[in-house]
Amino acid sequence: MTNLKNLKEVAHKTEKGWKRQILFPIVSFVLVIVTALVAGNYINYMTNMQSIELLRQSVRKAVVQCYAIEGAYPPDIDYLEKEYNLEYNHDKYYIDYEVFASNVMPNVDVYERE
Repeated sequence: MTNLKNLKEVAHKTEKGWKRQILFPIVSFVLVIVTALVAGNYINYMTNMQSIELLRQSVRKAVVQCYAIEGAYPPDIDYLEKEYNLEYNHDKYYIDYEVFASNVMPNVDVYERE
């Protein structure tokens, strides 16, 4: 009877050991992969946000430079591209440029195209 009880205990411990030896590495590997994917997506998102902000600042700087030189704000983005060498990726970004009057700073916003 004791032998049978010992065999059951050994079998139970072996079963637990097998689960630990196989499941722990698999779960750990999956967690590492998921963490890497989430971190990669976050880094990509933050990089895009910084690029948009940098373009927004560049447009505003060109607008202010135009006003300082010419005494009026530029009528549109095309004017800034031609006269003040503003360059950006038209396929990736959309610049919303709203002019109220030539003596009022335009509203500038930048969006990423999908």
